[in-house]
Amino acid sequence: MRMQDIVRNGSPSGNWTEVDCGWFDEVAEIQNSIYWRHKGAGNMIFLYVFICAFGAIANLLVIASFIKTPHLHNLRNYFIVNLAFSDLMLCIVTAPVTVYFTVNLFWPFGTLACQVTASMQGVNTFVSCLTLVLIAMDRFLLTLCPVKWRLAAKAPLVCYLVVWLTAILVAAPYFFAVSAEDVQLDPWTAKYTVHILDICGKSKPQICLERTWHRLPFSRKTYTLTVLAIQYILPLSALGFAYTQIGSTIRRRVKHSTTVDQQRKQILVQRNRRAVLLLLLLILIYAIAWLPINAYNVLNVLDVIEFSQSRYIFCHMIGMASACLNPIMYALINESFRNAFLAMLRPVLSPCTKYIAVSPPLPTNTTFSYTLNRKEDSPEKKREMGPMGLKSLNVATTQFAEPLVALEDDQFC
Repeated sequence: MRMQDIVRNGSPSGNWTEVDCGWFDEVAEIQNSIYWRHKGAGNMIFLYVFICAFGAIANLLVIASFIKTPHLHNLRNYFIVNLAFSDLMLCIVTAPVTVYFTVNLFWPFGTLACQVTASMQGVNTFVSCLTLVLIAMDRFLLTLCPVKWRLAAKAPLVCYLVVWLTAILVAAPYFFAVSAEDVQLDPWTAKYTVHILDICGKSKPQICLERTWHRLPFSRKTYTLTVLAIQYILPLSALGFAYTQIGSTIRRRVKHSTTVDQQRKQILVQRNRRAVLLLLLLILIYAIAWLPINAYNVLNVLDVIEFSQSRYIFCHMIGMASACLNPIMYALINESFRNAFLAMLRPVLSPCTKYIAVSPPLPTNTTFSYTLNRKEDSPEKKREMGPMGLKSLNVATTQFAEPLVALEDDQFC
């Protein structure tokens, strides 16, 4: 039975037994999906889901490696784990909600779920970005004053607390700015449509919208510009400053190196060139990944461009790509995490392999030296020993006795 026939012939006192309640579900399904349909939507959603699935697996590997490897359990590795956890939440919480909003107009989960998911999206994003700032500043302080900063054992714990509280505070306005509102019915048939919905035991569809900014003491425009500063400008500036200073320190240490071994010096130059390029890559990835979505939000709130779901999901997809790259850039490059990955994945990738490959054996004529913790120089301070005595000592070959002037990979990653 068509809707216009119901409206024309039906009445509250009439016979409504012929009403097909399934008709409402069919109409709602059409309206729910056709609103967001656009050219290439299927391919874009597939790519978005693929990126998020890859990011979820990569970040789970980081967390699992940390849990299963005891020697990784130090406060500063918690920075990387905190980043992996926030990126994992981006992939398994933020991304599915964004995809749902992309393919569905209606929100059937109520106002509270609308508010919680919206604010959680913001919290996950802010935690991820602010953790990158912590990692950069931690590496910078370790380079600037390694002894004092390493002794500040409680500093990372305070940083974790500050990051999460800041993220929750900044994302809190989302909770109050969104709500699930009923769709607007045609005023000519609204009375009868509502009555039929009551008979069928259905309610009006709802949409999760940002329409309650009037409850807050600031406008949506002010909030969007604040988010731009906290989520993009501040982290990018911090990353640029910290990694530029680290790169300068690396170059300065290489320049003033006192080594006379040309082969050794060439190794240091190549290693530090790689380190500087890595630092620049970290800055560029962050700048490129989060620029589109921030630029889109600002242009939209300033009424320069109109909202487009296809453009939004594309910009958001580029930002989500950072959740895939972060485990690679910050964990896999870290030698300790990389070895933990290999140890954990080796039984899966090579089930028949019983032994773990180790570094090639050193020549039998190699001489090693180690230094005891003594203030004065004495004949006992340095002892020579053969390769068989390496069971529990930190050793370095006498050929490369000069301390590394470069930062280790896991000092800045």
